[in-house]
Amino acid sequence: MNVGDVVFLNSNPGILMTVEFVLGSSSNSPKERVLSHQMHMSGYVDGDVYCSWFNGTELKQAMFKKQMLTKKQ
Repeated sequence: MNVGDVVFLNSNPGILMTVEFVLGSSSNSPKERVLSHQMHMSGYVDGDVYCSWFNGTELKQAMFKKQMLTKKQ
């Protein structure tokens, strides 16, 4: 998966999310470096994915294990 891909949770294909960051990818911005460090400390591994989506008008963001997601075709 790459930044900008549209994905969905295998358990809930009705909610589409956008990949914002892939753990282990080149982290140039300070925000990405901090996020990468925090996620590694929380047990996530390279290749896991940080996504954003809307729940109505509320923006949601979360990290997911890559095997939990499917890229929309």
